Amino acid sequence: MGRSAMTAKLTVGVLLSGREKFSPLYGGALARWTFEVYSRLTLRLEATVFGFPTQQKDLYPLSFKTSAWSQGCRLVARVPFLRRHEDALWLWALRGHLRELQVLHVHNRPQWVPLLRRLGYQGAIVLHLHNDHVGHWSGPMLNELAKQVDAVATCSSYLRDTFAGKSPELAAKAAVVFNGANLRLFYPREELREPQTIFFVGRIIPEKGALPLLRAYGKLLSRHPKARLVIGGSSGFGTHQEGNYVRQVRELAGSIAQRGGRIEFTGYLDHDRDLPLWFQKATIFACPSVFQEPFGLVNVEAMACATPVVGAQRGGIPEVLGDTGRIVEPENSDELANALGDLLEQPNLCRELGRAGHERCRRLFDWDMIAEHWGSLLEQASAAKTIPSKVPILSP
Repeated sequence: MGRSAMTAKLTVGVLLSGREKFSPLYGGALARWTFEVYSRLTLRLEATVFGFPTQQKDLYPLSFKTSAWSQGCRLVARVPFLRRHEDALWLWALRGHLRELQVLHVHNRPQWVPLLRRLGYQGAIVLHLHNDHVGHWSGPMLNELAKQVDAVATCSSYLRDTFAGKSPELAAKAAVVFNGANLRLFYPREELREPQTIFFVGRIIPEKGALPLLRAYGKLLSRHPKARLVIGGSSGFGTHQEGNYVRQVRELAGSIAQRGGRIEFTGYLDHDRDLPLWFQKATIFACPSVFQEPFGLVNVEAMACATPVVGAQRGGIPEVLGDTGRIVEPENSDELANALGDLLEQPNLCRELGRAGHERCRRLFDWDMIAEHWGSLLEQASAAKTIPSKVPILSP
């Protein structure tokens, strides 16, 4: 008898990677993806999120479990020769909960798949890659992973292509599932649009490119002396530490301000309460990531607000923007400054690109659509699960 005939929900365990908390304040992109998708699937799936200890008041409103062994795992992580076993200890402590579930959704940790099999998990495992964790793996390693996983999801074709050529077996199990935007929160409000305002939001870390953006803004001032740069975000999720990179950013901003630059640091922005308004007010959103950003969630949130994007020629960003934004080499300050300046000089083009980005977001990146796709992927993986034979069980 099929699942629909029995009216039973598919049971899913979601394993957050690393030390990410399942919190809108202290969690990152994986926690948000989990909440946005699974909160839309409550009538279809019964999902439990497993992650790092998070205070009840800070949690997203979904079923959440952690391990009583978490403190022990933290202690193990401090010992050089034992820290490699931290993940195995954490998963071993959860094994009783996990074995009861039909599907495990593993965020960003391919090495957990064989661990889970050795712990005796016999259901379907869906590996969800948001970053390049297997691109450096050899073909035989990828083929071995393919034997133990039932489906692989990547957030972009760029990310899938990092391994697909080396392992047709794993590529055959791979599907692209985009990240999304909440269109009930992020939407155009043209009456709020402020002229000559460039907005950036992200962690203030080298990979996200705040320094290259400041250098470009400094050059832009000779052409657009009234241009304003707003830098949103902090050095971490819900926290801020004045490390060396943050000091460099503030020193350069101070130097540019002395030459007439208008630069505002907002600090940490609450995603739901604060962030939509900043996108809606901005003339342009800048995403100058200097690493191979696999997707860039902020890009689709800007597009949802009909704010044109100047994005980096990195990773999956061109794939996300399509022909609705401008793509530049982020570390080329002249190229970045020219792209920003050209859009500031052409308000009609800004509006045209903004409308095109908004329509692209509605077609491809609506969380409602992403959730529907994800629910079908989990059901298909469960129905066609492959169970490896003679897998040894790990003892404590």
